[in-house]
Amino acid sequence: MAVSPVMRAVYRAALRRDGATRDELVGCVLGHDEDRWTERDASEAVDRLLSLHLLQPSDERPGQLLGRPPEVAEARALHPLRHALREMEDRLAGSVLELAGLKDVYEGATGAHAANGDLLLLSAEDVNAMLDEGAAACRTDLLTAQPGGARPVNILSEAVDRDMEMLERGVRMRTIYQHSARYSQATEGYVERIAEAGGEVRTLNTLFPRVIVFDQRVAFVPLVDGSGALRVRQPDLVAFLVSTFETAWRAAQPFASAYETRRRRVIASDMQRSIARLLMEEDKDAAIARHLGISERSCRQHISKLMTQLGARNRTHLGYLIATEMRSADASDIG
Repeated sequence: MAVSPVMRAVYRAALRRDGATRDELVGCVLGHDEDRWTERDASEAVDRLLSLHLLQPSDERPGQLLGRPPEVAEARALHPLRHALREMEDRLAGSVLELAGLKDVYEGATGAHAANGDLLLLSAEDVNAMLDEGAAACRTDLLTAQPGGARPVNILSEAVDRDMEMLERGVRMRTIYQHSARYSQATEGYVERIAEAGGEVRTLNTLFPRVIVFDQRVAFVPLVDGSGALRVRQPDLVAFLVSTFETAWRAAQPFASAYETRRRRVIASDMQRSIARLLMEEDKDAAIARHLGISERSCRQHISKLMTQLGARNRTHLGYLIATEMRSADASDIG
């Protein structure tokens, strides 16, 4: 941290006097150059010099502050910090040794030693700690695929500081959501902040695997039952997950706000086309909604619009009309 000019001026003023009150030092600096510094600037400089022990209260004259030599101040200010740092380093080294010494106990009791740690099963309460560790170690790129529509506000709040810190370190960050996430105000606010810092966000209309990959070396995928996650470091598995992400990324569209979406009418047509395709394979609205990351109610509304647009009398008729439309579209594309 660079020394501010006002700190230098206050320190100089204190050294030229055989004791001065706080107000006298502040007034001296302001009188020397009123246009550059405020009273608050000078007062904060006094506080900082006191914390560095370059200013010291006089024992003989209460209220007076004395300027002290840097060597004395260094002994007073830095010795406790160096001592605390050595203690922290000793604690860190001890913890590393203890954890390493107990690893074989864990492996022997659980059998979780396969592939030298390439696969690690994490409980739900351990996932965030491992993600924080992965984020802190990330140096080049982060890939995140988050299906299922809008993310909870508390999850976004926890993620934003961690993500901003990575972006400030120069990490390239790419994220995929489903189209329905564009209608979430919290998600839109998160995306705006991340995008301003250089993050890239796109959306897809169909379901895709949830995954987080750090530096194309460490991946996290959720367990099917939602009870935790699997950390993957096996190179071939990570490469497969990265390839899956890249395929989805190429097919995705840049994130647009709900306003832009309504104005351009992109999502409505994309969503309805996706629903139309799924209606050919799935007859349950709940399954279609889950696949697209939207509510069952929204799914029914889209289906109702499709029936109106195509003039369908019922769901069976709608299926026939959709199949006819798709054959016509395919013929046009070939032609």
